Amino acid sequence: MKRTTPRLAWSAALLILSVSLVAAACGSDKTSSSSGSTSTTTTAAGGSVSTDYSKLSGTLNGSGSTFQDAFEQKALTEFKTKASGVTVNYTKSGSTAGKTDLANGVVQFAGTDSTIKPTDGLTFKNGTPLYFPIVAAPITVSFNVSGVKTLKLDAATIAGIFSTKISTWDAPEIKALNPTAKLPSAPIAVVHRSDGSGTTSNFTKYLTLAAPSDWTLGAGDTVNWPATTQGAQKGSGVAALIGSTPNSIGYTDLADAVTANLVYATVKNSAGNYVKADLAGSAAALEGITVNADLTYNPLNAAGAKAYPITSPTWIIVSPQQTDPTVAAALKGYVGFILTDGQKFANSVGYSPISTDLDKKAITQLDQITS
Repeated sequence: MKRTTPRLAWSAALLILSVSLVAAACGSDKTSSSSGSTSTTTTAAGGSVSTDYSKLSGTLNGSGSTFQDAFEQKALTEFKTKASGVTVNYTKSGSTAGKTDLANGVVQFAGTDSTIKPTDGLTFKNGTPLYFPIVAAPITVSFNVSGVKTLKLDAATIAGIFSTKISTWDAPEIKALNPTAKLPSAPIAVVHRSDGSGTTSNFTKYLTLAAPSDWTLGAGDTVNWPATTQGAQKGSGVAALIGSTPNSIGYTDLADAVTANLVYATVKNSAGNYVKADLAGSAAALEGITVNADLTYNPLNAAGAKAYPITSPTWIIVSPQQTDPTVAAALKGYVGFILTDGQKFANSVGYSPISTDLDKKAITQLDQITS
């Protein structure tokens, strides 16, 4: 289900800055060449994908993460220009729904910002899904307070606000971080995701890591939010509710925050610096990450002076054993495209590309998709 709203109104200056900073941080140096209908893309680390797009056909259906939706929509559109015989559909339904759809065989791939846990109770008939990291981006702490355009927050204060222990905008904890801001005495309207969400999972994981004594609601795709808070479905729903609710605050992906013209806080990172939720900050958070054998990783509360602390990873997951060779070939072609040519336009839709080393590992894993 494609978005109809134009995704990001980046200014030329911001886009140029983000691209240059992310390129430097991630070390991406990807080149591509094509000959006829065969496109070969090579990464700086030496990984490569050679695909004859003219031989690919069929329909691929995916669902899941709303966080990665803007990138997915761009990717499937660009992929169509190379593989005209393949139709790719992606429905933003939330990470929980995407994982469930893949387990039930409703889709050929799913988008998720959170990993599969035993407590999810999912059984995958065609083997344990493969994780393909695709991009990363900030989760913003967006707010709507008249007359306030800048706001500094640390993990303990964010935890207090979202657990409703801090209930008014002029609370001492917020004023201490923002002594010159004209904060009203109005109650804080907390907005969160009401559907199962990888964004919720990563936001609450961050609070668990960075403010363990202040955050007591746990972490996961869903949590038991206080009754006085407000829920909305999908990142776009959260962004819209923040925008229409005075004195509100909520968490949503950068793409939806920018589309809704929201303002968002700078957040204190583990180095003690207040960092803006932008692509340079998310790229810095990817530096020095530990990558697990299954290509999962955690950039939350990352070390580094410039790292934005609430940076979310996101993956495409697929079952390794496909029953249809046509589907297997199309899947390998689409995911391979995202890991090569697709990395080049990540910045333009509000995401940081993955590191070249991680990209190479993901490319190598493509051969595990068989029929």
